[in-house]
Amino acid sequence: MNFEMKALVLRTSLLKGLVNNMEKLLKLELRKIRKQKSFYVCTGVMVVLLFLSAITSKVLCNASTEFAAQYNGSGIVSMIGAISNSNFLLIAGIFVALSVCDDYEQQTIKNIYSKGYSKVQVYFSKFISAWGATSIMFVIALLSAFLFGNMYFGFGEINGYDFVGTLVVQYVTCMANISLYFAISAVLRKNGSSIAAVIVVPTLANMLFGLADSFLKLEDVSFTSLWLSSFMSDLSVMTVSHSRLLVSLIASLIYIPFFTITGSFLCKKIEL
Repeated sequence: MNFEMKALVLRTSLLKGLVNNMEKLLKLELRKIRKQKSFYVCTGVMVVLLFLSAITSKVLCNASTEFAAQYNGSGIVSMIGAISNSNFLLIAGIFVALSVCDDYEQQTIKNIYSKGYSKVQVYFSKFISAWGATSIMFVIALLSAFLFGNMYFGFGEINGYDFVGTLVVQYVTCMANISLYFAISAVLRKNGSSIAAVIVVPTLANMLFGLADSFLKLEDVSFTSLWLSSFMSDLSVMTVSHSRLLVSLIASLIYIPFFTITGSFLCKKIEL
């Protein structure tokens, strides 16, 4: 066997080892999330908030004809507003913080590393499982909002399928936020500080971008309008423009790998 063949066999063997390790870690992480009470509690809280939002709107419509005339509620409209009305980003961020920090708080992470898994493998297995869990939470929030909205206000009229594109961009933007929350939690590794950072950092970043806009006074560029917080406020209404959807989508697709790679790099540098 020549040198090239030996090198190919070695690379193939290493690749198979990496794939097997990731598969084992993913199964472990997904099993832990299925048993994690915070996943069910956080999802339940979102559903309750959506129900309260729907029933409150219904009561206000019954009590005030003026409010009823102005209120535009339906199953479709409720789906568009589900992320805002359920406090999805806040609750999902808290779940991510609790999920990521659990192994570090319990010191079980040392047992995982002792089995030969690398920090990068652990980081991405946790990231994928957190992404999967929050994706399920996202879908449940949308379906719950549609159910409650349809129950109290009807299905609603559909003028085309633009709302589908809005929901897709909402999902990508939410996952960009989740990537940020995960990176923060993976670096801090403590429940209390991670939850506090998940709440404070996005708002603090929004304030800093606002100060930058005020100081630089650029005519064609607004840093605040390119930050995640502004995307979600625009994406929560049916009237969002196609250009804003495109900007939100592209920026979120840039944020996701940036936060993920940055978090992975920082975690590699941190000692247990």
